[in-house]
Amino acid sequence: MGSINQVKQYFHSSLVALSLGAIALSPVSAAAETFGSTTDTLLRGSVGGSFPGDFYGGSLSGGFPIVLTEAEARSSVLGAPDDRFLSLPGEPGVSGTAFTGAYIEVGFGANFSANNILKIWETGDSGESAQLFLWTDNGGNIQPTVTTNAAGVITLDLSGYAGILAGLGATAFTKVGIGGLDVLGASQGFDLDAISISPIPEPSTYALLLAGIAVLGWNVRRNKLS
Repeated sequence: MGSINQVKQYFHSSLVALSLGAIALSPVSAAAETFGSTTDTLLRGSVGGSFPGDFYGGSLSGGFPIVLTEAEARSSVLGAPDDRFLSLPGEPGVSGTAFTGAYIEVGFGANFSANNILKIWETGDSGESAQLFLWTDNGGNIQPTVTTNAAGVITLDLSGYAGILAGLGATAFTKVGIGGLDVLGASQGFDLDAISISPIPEPSTYALLLAGIAVLGWNVRRNKLS
């Protein structure tokens, strides 16, 4: 009889642990990554490498850089990373309203809060830099500067700008503007492949996950002792 009760208690504890784990993991699963789906302002810039006055970019699976039509330039930065990119040449030290480099604005289909992680894929690894413009719902913007590394993925925690966002009198971001600040690399400028946002999991998510793990661990230890 005792062994039957132990089995029942074991399965009960395991179900509790699995339930807590499922509850904890469900918000994480729901926090899907959203890639850029729309483009707004697109500027060729005053520096164009071998193609002055043209949009240019290419694909890692083909030749690059090559001249792009405006439609190709816009589509190359949308969706998930696919090695199709738009080159954004610029000039060192240029930012703000005086920005004269190539520039594009990418949206995600809806406004997004500071409780997000912004990721930017750049195909090169020559230390290219870019000026970001995090546009707000009241027409303002925040302008961080980013530089790529060998990984080719720049990750920016937007929660660090929550205070600035509130100080501007805004409640959300509307789109991300990005422009190159240099003419480095084989394809001169910042080679933009894709941009995404992902919600930052709430602290309660981690708490529930830890609770589930703790119950499961306690159950395993108790089972060994019995």
